[in-house]
Amino acid sequence: MTQQQWNAHIDHMRGHITWPASKQQIVGACKGEDVEANVLIDLKANLPNGTYKNVTEVMKILVK
Repeated sequence: MTQQQWNAHIDHMRGHITWPASKQQIVGACKGEDVEANVLIDLKANLPNGTYKNVTEVMKILVK
């Protein structure tokens, strides 16, 4: 995911997800919620299973 894609979705990540959150919860919150299809695909493919304390942890993994 690029920084530009991340910036376009950061408000969604902050507003629709209760932290801490598991990968499953994050993906579930992003399905059908004004998230680009390629961003959801990237999230599913590149975010390891686990629980994340906050949106910053997820950003460090996904933004390249």
